[in-house]
Amino acid sequence: MKKLITMLLLITVSVSGLANAVADEATAINALNIKWDTAVNQGDTMQLASLYVDNAVMMPPSSEILSDRGAIKNYWDNLREVGIDVYAISTVDLRIDGDTAYQTVLWDATRNAADGNVIQFNGNMSNVLERQKDGTWKIKLQSWN
Repeated sequence: MKKLITMLLLITVSVSGLANAVADEATAINALNIKWDTAVNQGDTMQLASLYVDNAVMMPPSSEILSDRGAIKNYWDNLREVGIDVYAISTVDLRIDGDTAYQTVLWDATRNAADGNVIQFNGNMSNVLERQKDGTWKIKLQSWN
């Protein structure tokens, strides 16, 4: 009986430790989301591009497939030029498998058109994130509608 109780305690501690580790990773990914939102909304496309891995792939809601930070930065620069200046994402689902995370988010954006019209739109986004050697997370693959 003593062995069984000890075994159950060890399992409980292991599960508790795992839950804490997952919560820590979710917190780190949420920090990435906040940096992403802030960079988009401040028009800091250099900072925004730095949140993607060097060989990131981004598939925006068009036929484009962008495959490096420079192209991703240019894409966001172009969105700013047409008036997209408010963007927010919120996580719906997050699954972490080792150094890879799979994230589903909802997004909302506002475009202030040159003619004064304000257009609001939204959709969903899928991100594949990669844990970096320093423990931070960056976007490896991003697609949205």
